[in-house]
Amino acid sequence: MSDMEGNNKNYLNKSYRSFSELVYVASAKELEVFIIKGEFTSYFNYRMKKIMAEINEEKSDILDAGVFFNTKGEITLIDAEIVGKFIEDNYNLKMLEYYKNTSLDKIIRGVINGSEKSKGDFILISYSILQSTLNELYKTISCKKTSMVIYRNRYALEDYPKDDCTMVIAVQIILEDLCKYIGVNRHKMVKTIKAKIYN
Repeated sequence: MSDMEGNNKNYLNKSYRSFSELVYVASAKELEVFIIKGEFTSYFNYRMKKIMAEINEEKSDILDAGVFFNTKGEITLIDAEIVGKFIEDNYNLKMLEYYKNTSLDKIIRGVINGSEKSKGDFILISYSILQSTLNELYKTISCKKTSMVIYRNRYALEDYPKDDCTMVIAVQIILEDLCKYIGVNRHKMVKTIKAKIYN
């Protein structure tokens, strides 16, 4: 692995109580490193304000919840863990819906022991869930120019025409970790997603 990722991926060598915990850790760590500037959607701003109000009502010990708002009520600073948690919850929920209430860990066992087709389905479903989740979170994101060049190459997106390329890359960075963890190789992931997004 090159140092272009700039982050140590030893969290992929840990074992997790549940697959959704990995979704949380991978999302928080990867996005914190990849995204240098992000503007959150009004939906996410609203969700966070509601959660903060509930925390304050409970006079909870979590005084420092890691979210800061500007005078317009927009998030100016947020803890990577909160973003990771939001992605984990959404991913878990949507997977349950898609696989008709089968638990995520059971789904993952099925993918690990399943056919190439079930691995391909997992890639496409996960990609689509993660993409819609990031679109709920971010209005815009930007990354370093060098990261852009490297990841466009890594995910075969050199000639990707649309302007949501940064978002497409962010989704694949998280998904690559999930795939790696369950033994689905990156080339299969890239090929499967490329076929979908270039259609």
